[in-house]
Amino acid sequence: MISHPYRLRRRSLLAGATGAAALAAAAACGDDGPAGTADDPIEISFEWWGDEARAEVTQQAVDLFQEKNEGIKVRTNFADFPTYWDSMTTRMAAKDLPDVLNMDYSRLLQFGSNGLLMPLEGLVDTSDFLDGFLDTGHVNGELVAVPIAGNTLGLIYRSDWYEAAGVTLQPGYTWADYQNAIRTVTGTLPEGKWGGGDFAGQYHFMELWLRQQGGSFYTEDGKALNFDKAKLVEWWTLNADLQAEGAVPPIDVSSQWAPENGFVLDTIGADPGWDNFLAWYAPTVAENGGTLALAAPPSLDPANLGLYLKPSMQLCISATTEYPEESGKLIDFLLTDPEAIAILGTSRGIPATNVGRENVEIDEVSQAVLDYEASVEQYLTAPPPPPPAATGSIEVKFGEIYQQVQYGELTAAEAVDTFFTEAETLLAAEQ
Repeated sequence: MISHPYRLRRRSLLAGATGAAALAAAAACGDDGPAGTADDPIEISFEWWGDEARAEVTQQAVDLFQEKNEGIKVRTNFADFPTYWDSMTTRMAAKDLPDVLNMDYSRLLQFGSNGLLMPLEGLVDTSDFLDGFLDTGHVNGELVAVPIAGNTLGLIYRSDWYEAAGVTLQPGYTWADYQNAIRTVTGTLPEGKWGGGDFAGQYHFMELWLRQQGGSFYTEDGKALNFDKAKLVEWWTLNADLQAEGAVPPIDVSSQWAPENGFVLDTIGADPGWDNFLAWYAPTVAENGGTLALAAPPSLDPANLGLYLKPSMQLCISATTEYPEESGKLIDFLLTDPEAIAILGTSRGIPATNVGRENVEIDEVSQAVLDYEASVEQYLTAPPPPPPAATGSIEVKFGEIYQQVQYGELTAAEAVDTFFTEAETLLAAEQ
């Protein structure tokens, strides 16, 4: 089971020692001189989710922005993924969002449909994005988010374990083929290691499975689930045999991994996941003496992998900011300044702009992601509309209720009834 890789504690960053000194100097100057100058800088806030490594390179890029824009100071903050969204959701109610914030595609409608995000046309240069990327940033006909980078789903796997077990993932392999591969690899590993995880608790993977059948998780207007109970029972019983055989880690084991994940802990051999996660897992796996690779996900139809390219992260401006132009200037800088691009690297994925791809340093892992995306390019289809505002809560319920199936507390049918009640209540609250 893949848990979110961004797991470190919440912490704040000052905008560098030089930034702090400049702020103190500005405060000492009082109201002398025009605002937005080196003597009297304005201050904007910028927050994101991620780990220490991402925070370090982001702060370096922000420091560079401040050096080149002496009249603007940036107060930065970051947190792990769950903590970040807990904070943003709480602050959304108070309309107290940071001036510039990272957005996740699954939460864009939740924030954008409430008038909390500022339209970006005229504030941010949109001329250099790769085809199709900007389509994912519109809410109610207005562009309220721009992508930093993109990703798509794939199967991340321990190529050393699979090769040692004589297992290859041939193009066009099915979900049943993947399950058999897990069985085979698990059988070659020592106790406490498994060839794959129980992926049925991840709603993104069910969405993939539905798309492979021509379906979707939500209706086009986002007002309802777009599958029936029988379909979810089928999904939530998909791995019942693997669980019974011990071919995947039992829930009382995998639930103890958080905030880590099975790849980092050297206990899991494969799981579907976003391709940019490879960069987070690969270094630790290499330290453990292993190797990771990417393959196309299993599919019910070799001609339809259910894949689409989506933003791995987006940038937005709060509708309540006092400094929209300066906030837009920071976004433009992070996306188009060659030095900033080089500093940020691929910590958020492969850049979504042409200038980004021209100036980013592509290491071995990033090249593997690019090669993978090229290999599945012919299968990429249009992304679904931004999911409903309740998606974050529905995603949490999806995982929590499936865990009750894993623990044997509910049958799959009982769990499905519970999920539909919860999801329909959450969706109705938006109407």
